[in-house]
Amino acid sequence: MKGIFHQNKTQLLLEVVLFLVAFSIPISFAFNSIVMAVLFLFSFVFFNRKEFIKSITKKEVYVYYLLFFLIQVLSLLYTTEFDRALQKVQQNSVFLILPIAFINLKDQIDTRKYKAAYFGLLAIVFSTLLLSLLNLFYKALTFDVAFSEFFREKFVEAGLLYLIHVPYLSMLIVFLIIATVKFSFLTKKQLDLTIKTVAILILITALFFLSGMMSLVILLLFLSVYFLTTKLSNRIKISVTLVVIVVSGFTFNSIKNYKKIDRIRGSEHAMYRIQKLLNSKDTVRNVNWKSVAKVISVNPLLGVSADGGMELLQKERPILSEPYINRHNAHNDILEILLRYGILGLLIYLLLMFKLFKNAWQKKSTVFKWFLIVFVLSGITESYLQRQIGLTFFVFFSLLLYSYNLKTEK
Repeated sequence: MKGIFHQNKTQLLLEVVLFLVAFSIPISFAFNSIVMAVLFLFSFVFFNRKEFIKSITKKEVYVYYLLFFLIQVLSLLYTTEFDRALQKVQQNSVFLILPIAFINLKDQIDTRKYKAAYFGLLAIVFSTLLLSLLNLFYKALTFDVAFSEFFREKFVEAGLLYLIHVPYLSMLIVFLIIATVKFSFLTKKQLDLTIKTVAILILITALFFLSGMMSLVILLLFLSVYFLTTKLSNRIKISVTLVVIVVSGFTFNSIKNYKKIDRIRGSEHAMYRIQKLLNSKDTVRNVNWKSVAKVISVNPLLGVSADGGMELLQKERPILSEPYINRHNAHNDILEILLRYGILGLLIYLLLMFKLFKNAWQKKSTVFKWFLIVFVLSGITESYLQRQIGLTFFVFFSLLLYSYNLKTEK
């Protein structure tokens, strides 16, 4: 009896730690680092030498995280800005500590642990979104508030996570919407459906105010796939699809030809961003990507190192361009990896992603599949692995979902 009680207590502690790691992802680098260190140390309660060596020798996915970290460490040998490169490598140590932790935990990740992490992330994101919505609603009722106060950075500033970059929060929201569709809160179906519906509506509303274009595209993609895989007749599916296409075409055409919408920095709502995309011939990112491509072409095999080659990038940019003024990184995960770690680093990363995708499809795990889709598509326009939030979100949840071993999960 004492042994069972001790085992249950240990499992409960693991659930709490996983909850805290997920909860800490959007908050701060310091808090997040502390709880990940706790997870790393706590994982050795479950350490099994034979299983650990087996995971390494069988070249399970954990090995590729470690190799990706190793290539970053090796880049210190040829960096021109050692302090900046070292700081980046230290930040990316999650590629070292979390794979080791999850090798120890891979037989411990059941549904309760899985949901503990999901609820941790949901708790902090949902809290800040709800606070933002309530604050803005209160201002709208009691003050003369400009329409621009409801969007992008202004929306974020009204909540708890006022320092989080909008695209990163948008990515977390899209993942949570998908996960919430698949998870259950309660055993009573009607009450569970009500809670899920309210939660999803709040998340979607917040995503609209954030106006993250890539996140909105991913959400529409998920809803489209979800609709097309329902048991509705093909006639209904085709009819609805045609109506949506026609309505979307008219909507985008109207926005494109509408009078030019003025930009209010920090509050660019969806209509402004759509109009800009439809009418722009040379976007900020295109200018940025050209400068990145030029630097990559000079250092294709190993890249410029973990420091990111900012001074090299600046030489390739027009002085008055936004990438030059704001010292942009690559704003694309693939280009960023090529820039920093070259073809060799990209190869390791692609092998890592292949292993993850293969595992997700073998498990038939909807949440795991869409987690990877969300991250990969989001990475077309942002370098998510270069900031603490994107970095820890990817490494922690990809390892958690990979290690989750309940075969009945759908």
